[in-house]
Amino acid sequence: MLICIPVVAIIFITLWFSRDAAIKEHEKNVRSITEHLIIKQQNMIDDVKKVTEFLAKKQKDIHSFASTCPSYFLDVKALNGNIANIGVVNKDGNIICTSKSGDTHINISDRPYFKNTLASKEFSIGHFQHDRSLKAQSINFAYPILNENNDIEGVIVAAIALNWWSSALNTLNLPAEVRAAITDSNGRILANYPFSADRLGYELEKYDLAHNQQTGTVYKDKDGIRRVFHQTTLYRDNNENKLSIFITQPINKTLEQIDIHFIKMVLAFLACLAILIILTKRMINKSIMLPVEGLTQAVNHLAAGNMPHDDEQPNSPELNKLYHRFKYMAETRLNAEARLQHKHDELNTLLNALPDAFLRVDAKGNILDTGGHIESLNYNHLTPPKKLSCLLSANNLKQVAACLTTLREPITIELKDKQDEQFFEAKISPMKKADEFIVVISNITQRKQNQESLHLASLVYNNSSEGMVITDENGVIYDVNPAFCETTLFSRKEVLNKTVSILSSGKHDKQFYDYMWQSINTTGRWQGEITNRRKNGELYAEWLTIDTIYDKNKVPTSRIAIFTDLTEKKQADELIWRQAHFDHLTDLPNRLELKERLNKRFTSVNNNDQKLVIMLLDIDHFKDINDTLGHHYGDRLLKLVSERIVQTAKEADFVARIGGDEFVVVFSDLHGSDNIKQIAKSLLLSLASTIFIEDEKVYISASIGIACAPDDGQNPEQLLKAADQAMYKAKNSGRNDFEFFSHDMREDANARMQLLKELRSAIELEQFELYYQPIVSLDGLHIHKAEGLIRWQHPEKGLISPADFIPLAEETRQINALGQFVFAEALQTLNDVKNHIKDEFQISINVSPVQLATTDSGIDNWYDMLEAANLPASSIVAEITEGLMVNPEELTQNRLKALVKSGMQLALDDFGTGYSSLAYLQEMDTDYLKIDKRFVDNIQKDSQELALCEAIIMMAHQLGLKVIAEGIETKLQMDLLLEAGCDYGQGYLFSKPLHKASFMQLITTNQVIKL
Repeated sequence: MLICIPVVAIIFITLWFSRDAAIKEHEKNVRSITEHLIIKQQNMIDDVKKVTEFLAKKQKDIHSFASTCPSYFLDVKALNGNIANIGVVNKDGNIICTSKSGDTHINISDRPYFKNTLASKEFSIGHFQHDRSLKAQSINFAYPILNENNDIEGVIVAAIALNWWSSALNTLNLPAEVRAAITDSNGRILANYPFSADRLGYELEKYDLAHNQQTGTVYKDKDGIRRVFHQTTLYRDNNENKLSIFITQPINKTLEQIDIHFIKMVLAFLACLAILIILTKRMINKSIMLPVEGLTQAVNHLAAGNMPHDDEQPNSPELNKLYHRFKYMAETRLNAEARLQHKHDELNTLLNALPDAFLRVDAKGNILDTGGHIESLNYNHLTPPKKLSCLLSANNLKQVAACLTTLREPITIELKDKQDEQFFEAKISPMKKADEFIVVISNITQRKQNQESLHLASLVYNNSSEGMVITDENGVIYDVNPAFCETTLFSRKEVLNKTVSILSSGKHDKQFYDYMWQSINTTGRWQGEITNRRKNGELYAEWLTIDTIYDKNKVPTSRIAIFTDLTEKKQADELIWRQAHFDHLTDLPNRLELKERLNKRFTSVNNNDQKLVIMLLDIDHFKDINDTLGHHYGDRLLKLVSERIVQTAKEADFVARIGGDEFVVVFSDLHGSDNIKQIAKSLLLSLASTIFIEDEKVYISASIGIACAPDDGQNPEQLLKAADQAMYKAKNSGRNDFEFFSHDMREDANARMQLLKELRSAIELEQFELYYQPIVSLDGLHIHKAEGLIRWQHPEKGLISPADFIPLAEETRQINALGQFVFAEALQTLNDVKNHIKDEFQISINVSPVQLATTDSGIDNWYDMLEAANLPASSIVAEITEGLMVNPEELTQNRLKALVKSGMQLALDDFGTGYSSLAYLQEMDTDYLKIDKRFVDNIQKDSQELALCEAIIMMAHQLGLKVIAEGIETKLQMDLLLEAGCDYGQGYLFSKPLHKASFMQLITTNQVIKL
């Protein structure tokens, strides 16, 4: 027995070290969670400090502010969603303005954080408070506004709503058992996890977080749960105001597992001790070893369900008696097993006869036994299923698993297989044996379909817009639907058991009704238009369909009549025609009606040698009016313009509006060009006079194109095209004028077609060349990348601008071949660059929307081309426009995502000129953001353009994007952008686009631009 003492001591020592290791592991987990929280919260507070510091340094004269702060306050607030309000306060504590509209007659001179900021002239943290501007619980931060003499002019104050802070804390996916709280210097709770709004602002000592314990301490909370505690300082300002964080995590389960492990070790030790005693006794009682062995063999036969042989009976009288007792027990057990097997077979036969599937499962979803029709669950394998996941979809499995974890009483749930559109009913019952359940699954798809069909039929009958009436074979009404009552104005009660003649209008003779009933009695059906009378005596036309229902002997039992009131339909048809042929704003004929009328007039022109004159009038700079005054004013202006045109052109056949600001005036009885010119001048003069729209004076002009048939066109399309070309010539000539169509204009159109033909051959003749414009880092002027720009060197016309041929290439999809040429040239240049410099180098190429939207554009081959060139995908930057990111076409979106997934980087070109969608920036994983040249051109110190660039750069950096500024042409522009934090620059200040030889010479001789 003395050997037991060291063993027991080892067990207790093992238990002690296990408990200590578990506590240290939990303490490590709590410290890890705390560090994670600290990083998140410190970043948030640092962002607040940067924002307040940025705004404080930007203010020059705070006394000139109105009650609402400048618009960029709202921009900054929008970029920092954690800030609920930003305000400017003078040094006396009076609020000058806030980003949130509200009462500005508030004085905060009593707030400690305000006093600390005035005293220290540094960033200060406040305490828990009820913000008088937000009217909500908050914590405020302040940063001083200093003048050139370092004296305080005022304070920038930023407020964080505590409800938002707690919500943000609760989105960090902390373990459910963890409790956490963030407090101010006074120990008041600012945010907590799990979130409880009632605790905000109360002192931490009122709640069970053991705030007075040391870090790493294990204690019991008020519920008796042992927890490990950790606390640390989150942030401290120079005024010794601090934010602290307290975190606890339970360790009961771990300690319970250690105790169970300890008990198992003790039991194992006792079992070993018992075995040792038995062996010792056997050695002492050698005389009974052989009889016991014989008895053991006999008992083994009995245990296996076999009766032992007589020669296996032990010789010892005592053991023989024991042997016969075991034999009797074995016979009893074998008989019971036989009866049980019979019952089991009967039950299996019953279950297999039912259409349902029966499962016995454990709490982990393992299938222990099956029965019934498993194939009804779409399981067709030969081997039985081992887990519920083999039978159920992911959503259904999750629903069943949730029931298994907490089930105490039988429950019935409904499951749906979305892939096969099948429905199942699962009845789950817990067994007396722990963690085992009986699951009966029935396929209820047909039942659901029947219910849905009945429900749908009821909905159709009661909600149909068509009137329905059910009668017997002689026309006596059984039932009507609500639409019948609404149309006829009779209530259901008024028409039941009445004949349908109650609706007779008297407009149809006996022959009409005889023919109707003849058709019904012969074919069982009649359909046609009929006039009936409402209850109020009003006549109305309806389209009526009557069908007959027969019994099994083909005898009519009832009839169903469905009718539609045609009155509104006829009115609607008239309205639809009107809407299709006339402009809803000006009530003038639209393009469709114009072409129909012109087609009729062309017949007269061709037959009678009469000229047809059209004037296509377009308002100059109409878009500017819409952009400045708004579309409401623009619509009012269009109505007034249409009225002036109609009043001025009284000799016209009609006036039509064919587009946004385009009108067509049609004449069929004008003679002489002087007369035509006089009318055109009158139109321009009438539009040039002042137009009053509400309180606004508007001055407009127009450009007119004039075409005459049949000289300028043989059909309406040709004539309108001729007038359109003449109108654009008037616009190009300075606007506020008119032009007659001439054959020169047609020649210009033909020249465009010729350019299109030459574009196709230019690709085959290799007349295109890729130029390169360096992109430099602004901090060191090092050339890290370049943009590839295509140029067309025409053998006769010289260098043709991309603005002339790119739209044509996109229109005819020749852009796909050009895009492949650009990509291949860029790869060749990258390999040439790699041979001369060791640094990584990138080339940006412009990607057209047509390339992404066209199936055979060649973009899908880029990945193989990169691999063949032995280049990483990151060496190419695909420049796209903002419109592409919100393009709803699936092919375009899939290709953009494939480019990103391959490792190729994306640059958003001309940012700020389109949609500027931040959500799509994050979703598409964009790498670079390019500020458009129009923002850079007018950039000056303290200018609005600079503020806008700074906001774009700050936003891009917060989203993890690098910024490239285009069109830098002066050193002042470069310095201002560099000071604003811009990463890269591109423009004539550094280099114009170079052909390949000059570009290679530039980067191989000097990779740093010298200004």
